[in-house]
Amino acid sequence: MQRFLLAAGLIAALAGLVPAPGPVVSAQDNDPAWATVKGRVTWDAKKAPVPKRAVIDVKVNKAACLARGPLLEEVWMVHPKNLGLANVYVWLEPVQQGGQLPVHHALQNAKLKPAVMDQPCCMFEPRALAVRAGQDVVVKNSAAIPHNVRWVGDQQNNQGENVVIQPGKEHVIKGLKGQAPAIPLECNIHGWMRGWVRVFDHPYFAVTDENGDFEIKLAPRGNYKLMIWHETGWRGGKDGRGGLPVAIQGGQLMNLGELPFNVKK
Repeated sequence: MQRFLLAAGLIAALAGLVPAPGPVVSAQDNDPAWATVKGRVTWDAKKAPVPKRAVIDVKVNKAACLARGPLLEEVWMVHPKNLGLANVYVWLEPVQQGGQLPVHHALQNAKLKPAVMDQPCCMFEPRALAVRAGQDVVVKNSAAIPHNVRWVGDQQNNQGENVVIQPGKEHVIKGLKGQAPAIPLECNIHGWMRGWVRVFDHPYFAVTDENGDFEIKLAPRGNYKLMIWHETGWRGGKDGRGGLPVAIQGGQLMNLGELPFNVKK
């Protein structure tokens, strides 16, 4: 008993000498070569009023398609409070055409989980998906009716398919290669359905969420271009093709704040 008390006292004394554990620090927080880049893409209300989402005229499979209520057009998904714009693709590119982005070692050979797109009520969910080259895309049909998925790639890297997916089944799109334009997905049974998949040959990309927020982790330090593209076109129109210059400082969080989106011809 005495030995036990002595041991317990020694452990308590040593515990008092050990500092409390600090916060968990990720690689981009303490490595001067890497950083996190984030921001929010918003609707530019100064240039144009917020677009209203029209109700889709559903003429087939109404019971299944309208099971969760009316379907609204999803081209422009603007948050009613903060004006965040959803489904915008944001990614980094080298300043010099044909250049390569340095890739963090943790991302170079990362095991890629399949990306999932579902069709529960006659709309693709999510509408916009971003994947890395070689990453599987699982197109599910959790509805009680058949859907088909038709997509056409750039023909040089990705040919395309047209597949009927029965209720409760899924189709896996494999072997996608990086290509510049986003790939449109359609359902020929329900003509209003449309989704997008963009395939990148690097890991530095994101799609804005319902608040318009995006985050790119372990981004390399240096001067790059931040590209911002929506299914309707580039941020800033044709001038947006050149991207937004960003100077990434390693070892810190780089918050770009609000990035108003407008489409110019």
